[in-house]
Amino acid sequence: MMKFNLLFFIRILMRHIALLIGVPILLATLVFFLTKNLPKVYDSKARVYTGFASGSSIELENTRLEISKTNIAYENLLNLIRSRTTLEEVSLKLFTQHMLTEKPEERIIGVQKLKDLREIVPQEVKDLVVPGDFDATYSNFLTYKDQGPHNFIYELLNLNHPDYSTEKILAKITLRRVSSSDFVDIGYQSEDPGICQNTLLILTNTFIKLNQQMKVNQSDEVVNYFLGELAKSTKRLKKSEDELLVFNRDNKLMNYYEQTKQIAARKEIFETQYQKVQQRQYGSKAVLSTLEDKLSTYDRRRLNSANVLRIRDSLSTLNFDIAMLTNETTLDSVKREKNQLKINQLRKKINGLENALEVTIDTVFTIDHTTDGVGSTSVLQEWLENTMEYESASAELKVLDAKREEFDRIYARYAPLGATMKRLERKINIAEQEYLSLLHDLGLAKLKQQNAELQTNIKITEIPFFPIEPNPSKRIIFVIVAGLMGFILVTFTILTLTLLDGNINTSERAEAKIALKVSSIFPVISSKMQKVDFEYLQNKAVVAISRNIILNQFKKQNAKKPLVNMLFSTQENEGKTFISKQLISKLCELNYRILHITSDEESLDISTNPENYTQIIYPIDDHLYTIGNYQEFVPKGMIENYEVFDFVILELPSIIKNPFPVKLAASIDHSFLVVRANRSWSEADANALSLFNDATTGPEPTIILNGVKVLEMETVLGEIPRERSRFRKWMKKLVQMRFFSKSTVL
Repeated sequence: MMKFNLLFFIRILMRHIALLIGVPILLATLVFFLTKNLPKVYDSKARVYTGFASGSSIELENTRLEISKTNIAYENLLNLIRSRTTLEEVSLKLFTQHMLTEKPEERIIGVQKLKDLREIVPQEVKDLVVPGDFDATYSNFLTYKDQGPHNFIYELLNLNHPDYSTEKILAKITLRRVSSSDFVDIGYQSEDPGICQNTLLILTNTFIKLNQQMKVNQSDEVVNYFLGELAKSTKRLKKSEDELLVFNRDNKLMNYYEQTKQIAARKEIFETQYQKVQQRQYGSKAVLSTLEDKLSTYDRRRLNSANVLRIRDSLSTLNFDIAMLTNETTLDSVKREKNQLKINQLRKKINGLENALEVTIDTVFTIDHTTDGVGSTSVLQEWLENTMEYESASAELKVLDAKREEFDRIYARYAPLGATMKRLERKINIAEQEYLSLLHDLGLAKLKQQNAELQTNIKITEIPFFPIEPNPSKRIIFVIVAGLMGFILVTFTILTLTLLDGNINTSERAEAKIALKVSSIFPVISSKMQKVDFEYLQNKAVVAISRNIILNQFKKQNAKKPLVNMLFSTQENEGKTFISKQLISKLCELNYRILHITSDEESLDISTNPENYTQIIYPIDDHLYTIGNYQEFVPKGMIENYEVFDFVILELPSIIKNPFPVKLAASIDHSFLVVRANRSWSEADANALSLFNDATTGPEPTIILNGVKVLEMETVLGEIPRERSRFRKWMKKLVQMRFFSKSTVL
């Protein structure tokens, strides 16, 4: 497994330092020349006061500041500014202004912009211009635009023109609320200072007008709705009141409830009076019966004489008339006075009749006492009084009976009128409540209408200014960004390719992919890395292999010499000959005698103790399959005693493309698989190695990894000796977090 740390990534990047420097410089240079003729950009700004948060309000209730509503109001305003309707109106008005401009004016449109515009506008659009009349020209352009989606003005507003396209205008607008205040900053950019200022000025006036129309129209619709409903409710209320008026007039009612209350009170008084009169009648009648019982039959006949009866009838009639006049109810004071005069006259007549009756009775009776010993005068006097009382009560009862019938008729008339009155009053009450509710809602709607008019009164506090200097060029920023992007792109590509690299590269990958142990690694020698001591690295790698070979000899002390070591590879050009030369040179240097059996005709040119080296070259053919001993490679008679050699180094060709000695494996003491680190381990390699292992019965081979990158050698050999500056040494310690490490104990 790769050890991913900061040093690992730095080393990867350092290998491609030329790309990391060259590509960013190339991109930066390219952008530098491409942006040489960038157009100048002018900036203008306007500031408007909205009053959403702290503006005046005439609402009497709920006057506290609601942040959510305020934020919604700001969002609505910003969305209105960005809306397509607003931008189309701004674009068309700007186009109208420019079409009415006869010659370039710095504060309206520049020379080049006006020239470019006149070149693209067709004649039929130019014919719509009314010189000196902005409104008429704007109306003509608007009508022309609405004719269809394929005319010039419609395409001008909806395609990619830098000054009139709604999308381009929107892209150049910047909106920002100033902190938490009621102010909103509106910015705009353009290549022409006049267009910049006028576009922003038209934009501010347009969205203020649209915002006011939207708010006022909403409140007007509500007010008009309530006005209409209130008019309908007024008609319903008047109709109900008219129904009650007609009802009262037809039934001659002034105040039904007071009238019924008075009738009930009068009825109660009447009943009390009726009972009293009835008691008087019953009492006087009972007394008369008793008195008549005390008189003789002859006396009773006298009392019932024609003259007495006539007077009694007259008294009864007069009492009836008095009762009628007394119980008559009238509001006319004159009539009441006349009635009182009649009553007085009748009472005088009654008094006269009573006196006449008394005289008549006195003349009739001549006997002073009754048979019971009671004086006739006192009995007659009492009888006379009770008779007059009885006649008076009877007359009053007749009148009161008539009055009772009248009360019954009044009750019969007023009873159904009450139910109808309740229904009409309930209808009026419902209509009145509806009317009052609508009137209240209308008042609230008008209040909100006035409040909306106050809130839509957006003011321009900073009029868009005319920019006289263009914005600072962003060319240097583009160049820097291009360089950074080039560096990042190259870095990302290098790291990605490194992490996705399928080559063996390291000893850990070799052991993982090949499933064999690595006995040694050899570095790749590069002329670019002149400060690296490659001789030291090669020596260390050769020592590692030599150590393994010598240790194998010690383990087999009782075995006959020489020990046979085989170097093979699955592919060609893996570096077997180079490693063999390094290994043989080291063993000869250690005064070991070496027999080198190889198919490569190149001479190794051993410089140290060449007498210890013997080379045998064999041909590559199918005869290799039949070889069962390394001695069969040696021509007969060439070597008589093999025991003089300490080691035999047998070098085999590629086992994928060439035959190999299957029987020879049993006599091999140790075998080495030479693999290049800068290639991948393919399925063909795995199959060839598996076939080789299955066909041979010798010891399991170990790997010699050739061509390993120098920096990877540190995983095996530790710190690689090379010339390093003091700064580089310090940076390496910093990256590895080894701040206090030393090269010696002291």
